Amino acid sequence: MNLKNFLFIILIITFYRAFILLHSNLDLYVDEAYYWGWSKELAFGYYSKPPMIAWVIALFTHLCGDSQFCIKLPALLLYPVTSIFVYLIAKELFDKKVAFWSGIVFITLPAVSMSSLIISTDVVLLLFWSMTLYFFIKAINTDKTLYWILAAISAGAGLLSKYTMILFVLSVFLYLFLDPRYKKHLFNPKLYLTIIGAALLYFPNLIWNMEHQYITFVHTKNLSGIEKNSHFHFQKVFEFLAAQFLVFGPVFFATFLYMLKFITKKRYTLLFCFSLPFIFIITLQAFLSKALANWAAPTYVAATILVTAYLIHHRRVLYTGIVINLLLAFILYHYHDITKALHIELTSKTDPYKRVLGYKELAKKLQPIIAKYPGIKLLFDDRTTMAEMIYYLKPHPFDAVMFNPQQTIGSQYHLTTDLNNHLSQNFLYITKKDATEAAKYFTKVTKIATITIPLYKDYSRHYNVYYLENFKGY
Repeated sequence: MNLKNFLFIILIITFYRAFILLHSNLDLYVDEAYYWGWSKELAFGYYSKPPMIAWVIALFTHLCGDSQFCIKLPALLLYPVTSIFVYLIAKELFDKKVAFWSGIVFITLPAVSMSSLIISTDVVLLLFWSMTLYFFIKAINTDKTLYWILAAISAGAGLLSKYTMILFVLSVFLYLFLDPRYKKHLFNPKLYLTIIGAALLYFPNLIWNMEHQYITFVHTKNLSGIEKNSHFHFQKVFEFLAAQFLVFGPVFFATFLYMLKFITKKRYTLLFCFSLPFIFIITLQAFLSKALANWAAPTYVAATILVTAYLIHHRRVLYTGIVINLLLAFILYHYHDITKALHIELTSKTDPYKRVLGYKELAKKLQPIIAKYPGIKLLFDDRTTMAEMIYYLKPHPFDAVMFNPQQTIGSQYHLTTDLNNHLSQNFLYITKKDATEAAKYFTKVTKIATITIPLYKDYSRHYNVYYLENFKGY
């Protein structure tokens, strides 16, 4: 159970996941195509997220190309690095056995198994969260300036990945207050210089937001939905907590809940401080409005080590938890093969991959239509179709425009494209709607085609294509 064996297992799991990716017939998830588009216009901020996700995709696609595999490659490679930091944290707090199994538990979590095939902000957030936690532990144990600097850098990078990184600071102060051995660091200038350093790294995104009416902050606030709700949501809390059994795995989340009885044990104080506040705040969010299952993801860096440190003395439960999580991953990765082998006909209600099917086929059917109108710009009215078509159509129509007569900002496309800059121009309008609204702003509207993408017996996607002439302005 040494580091060499741990790395070998991580390598095997990563190669298996790479095989799954290379042989997948799924399309890019809408956010992946959306973030890839961001990566072609690098900036210090974007409509809905800080810039790190775009920077990471830009780095990997620069080295590897713009294939689906290369776009997803950061997720495939960064989770093993995060697992190594989980290993290092556990080794620092406990021993090599706990470290070994903590790393294995983390890399096999259902959420990690799924997220390893999807490039998302959680991928980079969890990496920088785990790095910051490791460097913080080393810093308070040694007070070496190097570790404080590394903690500042990784925390700043975390803030540039997802704003929930700010909750790390809450856990820091909670832990230093509760643990008498480290309370002295509350008066340590290096702690506050570290926080300032992280804030300075984040500062370019703040400046970008100031220049764009704090659009990312407004989006984040609107996403929470708290202001829209005046009552409590007990059902949302139940749904969120129930979902954690799939995020963390049924055995490990049940163990995490069981371990609340040990919350006063000093050996677990740090791990509780870096897991409970986060999941409590997200649960409160669910109570007040809503919370998606993955919003509590950073909880499971510390929680993985917490449950492993306990289950190391209950090996049968530990192994059972890992096996169940591996089984869930296998079902997830081979869902279509399994249902086909069992002669189960999937429907729109039984296929979890519904949202990542049909876009390559749509692009294939659009390609010859667009070819008849050389140099024509494309017009869309929804983020999903626009993001997917910008990726799948060749050449990539980066000059596509969002139809936005209400002039509201609801995506990066609303922020960066404005049809009013294209007066008197003609467009191909690709929409799931009719052209009644668009006809108000163009001199002539001609329907070119209706495209149907059959996905299941009970569900097809339908698109209309219109040739719009002479935009008159909103």
